[in-house]
Amino acid sequence: MASKHDRSVLIATEGFATLRAMKASKPPGATTFGGRACVVTASAFICLSACQQPTPPPQQTTWFKDVQPLVQRKCGTCHEAGGIGPFALQTLADWKAVEPQALDAIRTGRMPPFPAKMDCADYSPTTALLADQKALIEKWISEGELEGTPTDFAEFPEAPDRLTRVDLSLPMKEPFTPTRRPDEYRCFLIDWPFDVPKFITGYELRPGKKDLVHHADIFFLNPVVVPTWQARDDAEAGPGWECYDIPLGQEGSWIGTYVPGNRGVDFPADTGLKVPVGAKIYIQVHYNLTFAQGAPDVSTLDLRLEDRVKKIAGVMAVSDPNWIIQDTMVIPANQKDVEHHFDIEATRFSSLITSNFIDGRPLKLYATTMHLHQLGQSTSLTIKRADGSTTCAVDIPKWDFHWQLAYTLKEPIIINPGDQLSVSCTWDNTAANQPVINGQRVMPRTRNWGARTEDEMCVAGIYVTQ
Repeated sequence: MASKHDRSVLIATEGFATLRAMKASKPPGATTFGGRACVVTASAFICLSACQQPTPPPQQTTWFKDVQPLVQRKCGTCHEAGGIGPFALQTLADWKAVEPQALDAIRTGRMPPFPAKMDCADYSPTTALLADQKALIEKWISEGELEGTPTDFAEFPEAPDRLTRVDLSLPMKEPFTPTRRPDEYRCFLIDWPFDVPKFITGYELRPGKKDLVHHADIFFLNPVVVPTWQARDDAEAGPGWECYDIPLGQEGSWIGTYVPGNRGVDFPADTGLKVPVGAKIYIQVHYNLTFAQGAPDVSTLDLRLEDRVKKIAGVMAVSDPNWIIQDTMVIPANQKDVEHHFDIEATRFSSLITSNFIDGRPLKLYATTMHLHQLGQSTSLTIKRADGSTTCAVDIPKWDFHWQLAYTLKEPIIINPGDQLSVSCTWDNTAANQPVINGQRVMPRTRNWGARTEDEMCVAGIYVTQ
């Protein structure tokens, strides 16, 4: 009787002999897989490399599975019915109708708008089309723009760019119809309905007229300043009042900013803004009538709320007080590359962000936004470390007044005692860069800090906890 070793040698010998026989014909006792012969013996199943199953063809890219989720997430929040975009980008028919224009905008980087440099920091969610996402669209085109199956559609697998829960909806008290062209700034107060403190953990502003709302800044006012701001509202007839002011320091807190395509956002997990009893919501809306007629707008603020959070957050507008008080942010007429910057050791003044913070403790930066006006050229927010190194929070090399986005960091940045927040802005005040008002390009004049659009600002908004 053959040993186990002898049987193994026999099986291998039979296998190699059978492989030689395959060159002529299929051997007796063989079966086929994928049209190729394999040997079966009583003791073993031998399938050599010649019998391996063929590699399946690469999966083809389709509209429903690959491209539509990407286009709807990155483009469709603006390009929708009644949106700020001049055409819809929701369906394959929508895409086909404007494909040359859409591809040109994507390939040149004009759309979707994302002014910040991607090599500064990682942001999530982001409206930017990343290199691999652009390549996916190009691959779909090269393969013949296959439609695929509607059931293959699934929402884009990225952090949600929408408010996940609505606990309170606060509409404007009455409709407002903008009439000034091209721009009108209007501010509205909305009563805060709670008699106990609440925490805002997410927000979404829903414009009543998406084609009119250029952007909006959303705040809450602390009770001590409510009478002052209410007097401004009462002094002017009609809903709200013409305004350019934003609350600073202990006057209140920034909640967030709406820009076209923004579907709201949850704040970082376990964090929230504490709203005291007696506060009021304050919304500054920038209406633009360049391409639309004035019509009644009732915008609504949706809020996600909690009774308590693990970490109280604060939002601060970081800017040089001397620019505001002493008019030191001079931007001479007919000059380009005019730069001003401001450095501050933020941890020394944490209690100015919110009374819930203690000075001298580290801060954790989750998100930022930058704000300049029409002559802005570039802007950035950098953390200058005590050891001389730097950490980039946001860098916008080409400022665009029309796309004032918020940038949520994928990983928060720790700001330690001794570190400085550095806000930098540059402006182009030459004749070629002046705004056009009522069809006429204005003449250059020396600018300075001011609340009106024709003035200038340099502000970094930060969302932080301790």
